[in-house]
Amino acid sequence: MSLHIFAIQDELSDAIADYVQQMSAKAIEDHGQFTVALSGGSLIKLLSTELVKDPIRSEINWPAWHVFWADERYVPLDDEDSNYRLAKELIFDQVDIPPEQIYPINPALRLAGAARAYAKAVRTILPPDENRLPRFDLVLLGMGEDGHTASLFPDHHLLDETRLWVAPIADSPKPPSMRITLTLPVINNANYVAFLATGAGKAEAVFQAIEKAGSTCPVPAGRVQPTHGQLDWFLDEAAAARLID
Repeated sequence: MSLHIFAIQDELSDAIADYVQQMSAKAIEDHGQFTVALSGGSLIKLLSTELVKDPIRSEINWPAWHVFWADERYVPLDDEDSNYRLAKELIFDQVDIPPEQIYPINPALRLAGAARAYAKAVRTILPPDENRLPRFDLVLLGMGEDGHTASLFPDHHLLDETRLWVAPIADSPKPPSMRITLTLPVINNANYVAFLATGAGKAEAVFQAIEKAGSTCPVPAGRVQPTHGQLDWFLDEAAAARLID
C-alpha cells in the first residue's frame, strides 16, 4: 500500500490524473486495452479536472479504454443522481472513448436483472481468470464519512458476498436506496486499486481503514486489500489528519 498526501486539492487532482494516465499506458502496452471501474461523486470531479486537459488528455489512448462502474445508482441515466451522467458531462463528452466501450447499467430492467446484466457485460470484456473472477486494470474508489466504498456499507451483508461479481442493493442507508455494486472479491482481484478521499469529515474513517485494514475491518474501505495488486490512497491533509498527527 502507498499513501499520497497533498496540501491542496489541486495537487491531488494533478496527481490522480497523472496516475490514471500511467496506469492506462501500462495496461495498453501490456495487453492492448485499459479496463477501469469508476465510482461517482467527488471522485469524478477531482479526476476530471486535469484528466481532460492537455497535456494529459493528449497523452492518453482513449480508444483503448473500456469503462465500467464500481457502483451505480439505480436511476435513469440522465438523472442527477446517476454516476454515468456526471462522468459523461465531465469526462466522456471531452474525449474520444468509443461509446460502445462505456458500459452503463440498464435501469429499464428490474434491479436484480440489472445487476445480472451488468455482470454479463463485465464478463464479455473480462472473462474469469484463474480465480474465476474478472481482473480490472484499475478500480477507482471514493469513500464516505462512514467508511463505505462503492455501495458496500458498514455491517451490510454484501460485505460477505463471495459468489456474485455484481450485486444489487435495495436497502442502501444512503439515498438513493437502490444500487448495484461490484463485490469485494472483484475489487480485490484488480491489478491496481486507488482511493480518493478529501475533507476532515473522512479523517476518522481513513485512519480506521488504513490502521485496521483487513478482512474483518469494521470500515468497508479497509477490507479493500488487493490479493495480487497494488493499493494506493490519494488524500488531502484534512482527510489524512489522523495519520499525520
